Amino acid sequence: MSPPALECEVLVIGAGPAGSAVAAALAARGRDVLLVEARAHPRAKACAEYASPRIVEELRQLGLAEDAWKADALPLAGMRVIRGDDAVDIRYHDEHGQRNAWGLERTRFDATLAAHAVASGVRLMEHTSLVDVGWRGGVGGIGGRVERAAVRTPEGRRGVRCQWLIGADGARSRVSQAISVEGRVGVPRRLGLVAHYEGVPDLVEHGEMHVGPGWYVGLAPLAGGRLNVGMALPLNGDRRSAEERFAAAIEGIPAVAKRLRGRARLTPIIGASPIGHRVRRAAGRGWMLIGDAAGFIDPFTGEGIYRALRSARAAAAALDDLDDAASARYLAARRGAFAAKDALTWLVQGMLASPPLMGYALRRLASRPEAAERLGSALGDCRPASDALSPLFLAQVLRP
Repeated sequence: MSPPALECEVLVIGAGPAGSAVAAALAARGRDVLLVEARAHPRAKACAEYASPRIVEELRQLGLAEDAWKADALPLAGMRVIRGDDAVDIRYHDEHGQRNAWGLERTRFDATLAAHAVASGVRLMEHTSLVDVGWRGGVGGIGGRVERAAVRTPEGRRGVRCQWLIGADGARSRVSQAISVEGRVGVPRRLGLVAHYEGVPDLVEHGEMHVGPGWYVGLAPLAGGRLNVGMALPLNGDRRSAEERFAAAIEGIPAVAKRLRGRARLTPIIGASPIGHRVRRAAGRGWMLIGDAAGFIDPFTGEGIYRALRSARAAAAALDDLDDAASARYLAARRGAFAAKDALTWLVQGMLASPPLMGYALRRLASRPEAAERLGSALGDCRPASDALSPLFLAQVLRP
């Protein structure tokens, strides 16, 4: 006999920061939420583990006590961006003054958020993956509405009756694939590789982003004396192993090789390919995508965790009422929260694609501290991204 169908108001796929946050927020609003995770939770992920300052406000709005997550977090003054002999310190300021970024060990952070969701009344099922989406009316997503799903559990396949389905399952989202909104990643196409190393004694107060000829390597200090070493490498048909490419990328940037000389690697290398994710639409009748599942450009700007939490808040607010208009409310909130930041991120990607331009911009920013502060604050979500997109500001950075 088949296991009985599960029932909930909202089914959330993926228990990372986005999924746990939206589940907790909805449960706090009185919704019946089922949160499913395909594997044992938490687990190590290919993440830079560097979070922008505004996660503090997002976690506060979620009702998570600061001492619940800050004990495993390392405050960082900012990020030093380096290309050869050119460097600039990116710092974050808002109306209250300078703000810290955070080095977050993801397995602990993810476990804390999931525990908060469960404490808020969420049902969490691990080793449970999405296998199908059911529609009412229309064919597939054309004119139809999601009203059910099927998941695979250790006991077998089970149906789930739900009013809303939320995909929070990352850049290789099964939800976006099942709903047929997955887009092609054109540019940039990069391979992400991450590992933990022993910490570097004089690299504990800020992170470093080293830009090489066609790739970059980030060094993010973590609590407990560890260092996250994450890199984005071109997907160019290179047939070398991840170990070989990882080592070559480090040796290819002398400043990184010097930093890591004599430091032991503590974890296996974890990879993700391609890093980015594109979708044609982030919501429709009965479904939403949040976090990386809703689209992700590149990790260079360090906004992934904040974006996960912010999109979760937008989705939960849109679902104050479970009517079909919730998708339009969510899409409008996403545009307001992310449209300008996406444009700024693409501008940074253009500079990464042209190393001479990146070097020129770094030199200009180093000689103009006010411009560097404005850009850093926009990248760190401490001021509107549009402030770093004005013609006057761009002239400050790029005009000879």
